[in-house]
Amino acid sequence: MKVQHTTLFDLKAYTQSKPPTARADQPTMVTGKFDLSHDTDTVEISTASRQLASSDIVNHAARYFGTVQINESLERSLQDQSPEVKEAVYGIIQSNFITDVPEEDQRSALLELGLAQAKYIADKYMKGDQAAAFMDTIRQIGAISTTRTINPETKQIQYDTPPQRPVGAPGDYVDLNYMMRKFQPETYNKLQDAIVNGKDWSRILTDFAKKASTNQDWLKEYHEAANQPSGSLPAQNRFEHVDTSGLSSFANTVQNIIAQMDSTNNTFLTDNLQAFIRKLGSQADVT
Repeated sequence: MKVQHTTLFDLKAYTQSKPPTARADQPTMVTGKFDLSHDTDTVEISTASRQLASSDIVNHAARYFGTVQINESLERSLQDQSPEVKEAVYGIIQSNFITDVPEEDQRSALLELGLAQAKYIADKYMKGDQAAAFMDTIRQIGAISTTRTINPETKQIQYDTPPQRPVGAPGDYVDLNYMMRKFQPETYNKLQDAIVNGKDWSRILTDFAKKASTNQDWLKEYHEAANQPSGSLPAQNRFEHVDTSGLSSFANTVQNIIAQMDSTNNTFLTDNLQAFIRKLGSQADVT
């Protein structure tokens, strides 16, 4: 899955630029010839492993790092939840929101279904303010997913995120990462290239910081953007009123809606629903 988030590199993550010899925690490459005592390697697979049904396999979702604030809010909402619930939530983000699905209509349908799945988790596993905060965070991530663009040169998927402020940073903190990406994207690309390839990125960052600190138009637009959400959710959600009283009823109502949709190829939605249920560890029949 080739998804590149726009905050891939923290501008203060100086360890990214250090050469391998300067990082003691990194392994070093050793060249040479090793003499082995055998010619063939074998791997033994147990009978139980061979018989493992595909429906029992759960792919672990990647953790979400959209912005510091969004990620911290999400983790706080999930801190008392079971591993299964956490896995289901991060699965929604990876499979329904921040995806590499190329078709616009499919991405829209997955987004709507993901919001419904999140609502099920909020209704079944959370209460009061915790549920409200969780859904607010999920909606922010869902809205960010609608800002999806593809870099015409690298063909990598990118998402716009709002300016972020590290935990404990002062109120007038300015996210240089965001400002550079917004006002001088060419410079931002040069910075990323310098970080990745171990070049002198500090001068690029310093020069831009000096320029940004004196550009009042940039600062004004930055502070206005900091108070605005990124992206927007669909005005209507086909799965908004599904039954969340239980997993079986949730699955059945979702399947009924899928069956009534115009497209004849909606197996991707059924597969997504089944993956959601597997992550929760349910044996409910959704066929």
